[in-house]
Amino acid sequence: MLITNIYIVICVLIWAYINFMSRDDKYDTAMRLGGFYPPAVIENREYWRFITCHFIHIDFIHLLMNMYAMYVLGSSFEYILGTVGYLYLILVCMIISALITYISSEMHESSYYTLTIGASGVVYGFFGAMIALGVLVKGPYLSWLMSSIYVILINLIYTFINKDISKTGHIGGLVGGIVAVVFLLLIGFI
Repeated sequence: MLITNIYIVICVLIWAYINFMSRDDKYDTAMRLGGFYPPAVIENREYWRFITCHFIHIDFIHLLMNMYAMYVLGSSFEYILGTVGYLYLILVCMIISALITYISSEMHESSYYTLTIGASGVVYGFFGAMIALGVLVKGPYLSWLMSSIYVILINLIYTFINKDISKTGHIGGLVGGIVAVVFLLLIGFI
């Protein structure tokens, strides 16, 4: 659980800095620290935001929900995949989540000036990885998926009814988790 715990600690420290130490506006601070903001990526070539945005939270409930999911699901995937496989899963989920958000901002002017933050892309990547393992490997993974399917469905429904949620970030993470697991299966890692 080393990687999971490090991820959680980084997120909590950044949240604490934004809310208790920074004297600037919370959203300005989140953007300065690496929130995904298409104009900064496109105009300034700040591609590191594809990764850093996944560690930043402003709202406590957002942080709490993501860190709980990160702890429960992340711990399981860290055990199943080992350190290298788990880091690979997280990285693929981060990149595809941000990439789909980036592509959407290029296609829809309304999302061009939107700040996207939070570990939800990674959490949805875990959902995607669960789906891929359950469908493609079956066995205990199918049981795990079936026992968690209501959580995945509730989260997907909530994503589409809440106007403040990055739909592209969540769906991108879900796709990223599926893609990551399919690749690991193809190379015989799982």
